[in-house]
Amino acid sequence: MMRVWPLTGLLVSGMALATEATQKPVGVKVSPMGAESLISTFGGLILVLAVIFTAAWLFKRYTQLPMGGKGLVRVLGGASVGSRERVVVVEVDETRLVLGVSPGQVRTLHTFETRSEPFRRQLDEAVNAEKTQLESAGTSS
Repeated sequence: MMRVWPLTGLLVSGMALATEATQKPVGVKVSPMGAESLISTFGGLILVLAVIFTAAWLFKRYTQLPMGGKGLVRVLGGASVGSRERVVVVEVDETRLVLGVSPGQVRTLHTFETRSEPFRRQLDEAVNAEKTQLESAGTSS
C-alpha cells in the first residue's frame, strides 16, 4: 500500500503542471476547433488512459491471491480445455481429485491417494529387514 503514494504524488504534480500550461490570459479567445485545443484534448485523453492502465497494472500486481491455501481444500493446478471448461487438480486431506469444471457443473474425473501404498509397504519391509539384520548381528556377537 505504501508503494502507491509516490505514484499519486507524481500524478497530482503532473496534473497541476498541465493545468498551469493550459491557462490562458483573460480575454484571449481560443477557437474550439483549433489545433491547440485538439492537441490539448488528445493529451488529456492520453493522460487519463495512462492513469487507468497504470492503476489496473498496480492492482493486478499487488493484489494477487495465492492459488492454494493451508486449509482443508487446496487447488494444485488446472488447465483450460475449452472456452468455458477446465480440468482442475484439487487436494482434499490426503486425496487428490481431478475435476472437470464447466459452467453449472463439476464432475470428478479421477481420484487417487497422495500416499502411495505400494511404496509405503516396500519402505516398511525395508525397515523391518534392516531391524532384523541389526538384531541378528547384535545377538551373534
